[in-house]
Amino acid sequence: MEKKVRRIGVLTSGGDAPGMNAAVRAVVRTALSYGIECVGIRRGWQGLITSDFKLMDSSSVNHILSSGGTILYTARSPEFMTIEGQQKAIATCKMLGIEGIVAIGGDGTFRGALDLSRLGIPVVGIPATIDNDVGCSNYTIGFDTACNTAIDCIDRLRDTMQSHERCSVVEVMGRNAGFLALYVGIAVGATGVLVPEHELDFRRDVIERIQNSRLAGNTHFMIVVAEGVGSAVDIG
Repeated sequence: MEKKVRRIGVLTSGGDAPGMNAAVRAVVRTALSYGIECVGIRRGWQGLITSDFKLMDSSSVNHILSSGGTILYTARSPEFMTIEGQQKAIATCKMLGIEGIVAIGGDGTFRGALDLSRLGIPVVGIPATIDNDVGCSNYTIGFDTACNTAIDCIDRLRDTMQSHERCSVVEVMGRNAGFLALYVGIAVGATGVLVPEHELDFRRDVIERIQNSRLAGNTHFMIVVAEGVGSAVDIG
């Protein structure tokens, strides 16, 4: 018969993403419903090294669904990438009686989770990043909100573009992935979308598209650039 888990930890790591607080709330309240204690690890993997934690109950996650960021804070942890740092994290888990970790974050968070699991601590990963670059997932937490935020901004910009017959170049986040730029570009009907997954031919992908759009009768143009391609200022 399997041993019943009595206490787990939950943390958020890497860049914050809209929806992280909702994920924390779901983990805490689901754990409590199964009679499992939940420990909030603050500041990601670094907090697991330094024993930065707080006990979570149902009231500790009240009214956080609509809040951005993460109530558990987040931080990068170069120390956790070392075996020494990981051993400190294991020691913290033993000290606190943590039998498993729920890690909410992106690919860096998942690499840390894999390292910890190899040392004997079970880890469940919840993909949360606006980049949408975690394999074997459809939409990561935060991606849809980031898309709609960018779309809303571009829709507001479009009126000025049309009034002044301009070409606007908008850079969106995504690190080395072009998912955000691609989805935003399709949604706003961009003249061109530049993503790092495809080699850029400036004349073909930018100049000729604008020229063709102009010949079709359009007087304003939108180029959406993923940050992994380069600076919107340089491309502009």
